[in-house]
Formats: sequence, C-alpha cells, structure tokens
Amino acid sequence: MTRNYDVDAIKSLKNEINQMDPVDLADRLRGMDPVSVALWLKLLEKDKAADTFAELDADTKRELIDSYTDDAIRSLIKELDEDELVDTLQELPANMVRRLMDEFVTGERRVIVNKLLGYPEDSVGAIMTVEFLSIKASSGAEYILERVLRSPLDGDKLEQIWITDDSLVLLGYVYLADVMRFKEQSVEELLNPLPRTVEALDDQELVAKLAYRYDLSEIPVTDSEGRLIGTVPLEDAIDIMHEEYEEDLSNIHGVQDTSDEDYLERSSFAIAKDRTTWLIICLITATMTGFIIQRYESLLASSVALAAYIPMLMDSGGNAGTQSSTTVIRALYTGKVHFRNIFSVMSKELKVGLITGTILVAVNFVRMTLLGDHGLSISLTVSATLLLTVTLSKIIGGVLPLIADKVHVDPTVMAGPIITTLVDTFALLIYFEVATHLINL
Repeated sequence: MTRNYDVDAIKSLKNEINQMDPVDLADRLRGMDPVSVALWLKLLEKDKAADTFAELDADTKRELIDSYTDDAIRSLIKELDEDELVDTLQELPANMVRRLMDEFVTGERRVIVNKLLGYPEDSVGAIMTVEFLSIKASSGAEYILERVLRSPLDGDKLEQIWITDDSLVLLGYVYLADVMRFKEQSVEELLNPLPRTVEALDDQELVAKLAYRYDLSEIPVTDSEGRLIGTVPLEDAIDIMHEEYEEDLSNIHGVQDTSDEDYLERSSFAIAKDRTTWLIICLITATMTGFIIQRYESLLASSVALAAYIPMLMDSGGNAGTQSSTTVIRALYTGKVHFRNIFSVMSKELKVGLITGTILVAVNFVRMTLLGDHGLSISLTVSATLLLTVTLSKIIGGVLPLIADKVHVDPTVMAGPIITTLVDTFALLIYFEVATHLINL
C-alpha cells in the first residue's frame, strides 16, 4: 500500500513540476539536499531539466555533477545550449572543467565551446549563442520552410530567420510566420533590415542598450566583415540589464559588491569589507574640506553664524550634482547623449542650475529672514553661495559621467561619492571666499 502511494506521489510530483517554469523550479530547488535536487531533475523532461540546471547557482551545479553518473552528465550536457554550457563551465572549478571538456564535450561542439570560452568575461561573445538558422536571400520561401522543418533547433530560435547575401554578410531577418503566410513573396520583400549589430568583443552592456532602444527580440552578432556568427536572445539582454542595474546602483551608493550570494546568506564581515572601500576613499578625500575649514578658521571664529549653514550648502550641492549625473547617465545609456555633446550638456546644466539655484535662494532667504536674526550680510553670503554651488554642482554632475564614458570608465562611478566629495570641496571654497568679500569683519 505504501509503495503504491509513493508511486502515485511521484507521478503527481512529475506532472506538477513539468508544468512549472525553469526559473521557478530553480527557486524551489535552492536549499534542497543534492539527492532531492537530482530526483526532481530526473523527473523533468530533458529540455526543461537542462534549462532548470542552467538557472541553478554554482555550488548546486558542482554538487550535482559530482553526484551524477557519466551517462547522466552526458545527457545533461547534450541538452544544454552552447551558451548555457559555457556559463556553467565558467562557474565550475578548473579540474572539473577539464574533466567535462575532455570526456563529454567533443567534436564540433568542443570547437564552439572553446571559442566561446576564449572571449572576455563581459564581452558579447561570452554570452552569445551560436544556435541560429541563416539562409541566403536568393533562396525562396519553400526552401526556408524546408530548412525549418529539418532544423534541430527549438521553436523559440526559429521565430526569426536570418538572411545573408551570397558572401554570408548579414542583411536582416524574416519572421517565420511571414514566410508561411506570404509564400508567393520573395525573401527581399519580407526582409526586415537591421538597425544595429554588435561584434563579439563589444561590451555586453551594448546588447542591453540596443534591445531597449530598438525593441529587438534577438541581437545579431557579426564579425568585422559583417558575417553572422551568433545571436543574443532578449532573455539574456534582460539579464544583462538587471546585472548592470545592480552594478550601477552599487557604484552610485559606493558599495563594492563582489559576490552573487543572497544578502542574508553573506557574512557581516564580507558585507562590511565591500562597503568599507568607498568609505575610506571618501574619508581620505574629505581631508581637503578639513584643510579648507582650518584655513578660514579665523573667519568662522569671527562669525560663528557661518558654521550653521555649512551642512545645508554641502547637502544642496551634493544633491544637485547627483540629480544631474543621474539624468546624464540615463541619457548615455539610451544613446541620446554622447561625449561630443559635452558643451551642450554644460550649457543645459548651467541654465538648469541658475533656475534651480534662484528658486532655492528665494526660499532660503525667506526662511532665514523669518527664523533667523542674522544680518543682511550673512543672508547675502549664504544666498550667493547657494546659487553658485548649485549651478556649479549641476555642471560637474553633468560633465563627469561624459568624461568617464569617454575614457571607458563606468559613468555611475562618478555619480556617487566622487561627485559628493568634489562638490563639498567647491562649496566650502565658494562659501568662505564669498564671506570674505561680503562680510565686513
């Protein structure tokens, strides 16, 4: 009786998990013991098992491969797409990679995988897939349909058929649905031209930018002569967007996150180590503001009221600079702004800074008049400094990301602690110089 119940339970589990998405399956498998994970994968259809395996974390993959028989490993690797296999190999220890490559990745597939492994980690080549269908433009619709029927590729890789000329230079693509509906039309009539392509050595972030800008479901990868060598599916472009967003968010807030582990699973020491680097940099660079305050110590001693407005001026400048940098970084990401537009950006931020600064000055002047008993000279000093600081901060915040992008540094590095530190320094210099000229001491 118990045995029959177990069989029924396994059948029920098999039906249930084969209806789930691989991403949800991977989430369910996290935290399970290796035996249970292996059982679940065994109950899955081959394609779904491979897709689920690809979504697992590196430690679970390593444990599974250690526990699998040679036949199970061979079957798994056969079902993995080349790009999924490459991602897996990059996560495994070197000795395990050598074993898998020597024993289970052979023939033409070994050549392809070796080529993909040879690309830099953050390049397009490292994430592209070489599983696609390309056909010459001189072919007819009937030939395309015949190739589709004979193709071993999954259906999602056959939605777009890539079209080349007789020299294999990529011309564009046709939709399989269009070929089926309009068989009487030529390939040239159904051809969709390409807005952009990428090359294998380009930074993978470019893929995400193009997918966003042109709404591409697949981004073609070409060699230097324009011949198609691979594609990057939209799902991978979305993954890149997510990774870049996390990286940019960390840069903006000065967090050097070096691990893919979940927050609650990481040790407090590891988190503290990642966060401390930028804090130390800011601590050292903030020494400059200390020197400035010491230089004008006599001025502060003579007019203590000036010290009360230092935090407000520094915060206003830092926030103004961060606003500008965030706007410009977004424009850089979408391709609306480039380094060649630097003077236009400076002009725009100058105008924005003057408008914003004037409004802040008016509000602050009223606030100081109603709540403070300082003289007119103090109010004028704080107001003039506020206007100059906000305007200068806007320009700095707009220009630094452009310069960073030009020298191939992530622009978001300039959007956080660096801008704040620079602006704090300039705000103090402006404040004390204005005070020196406006206050009669």
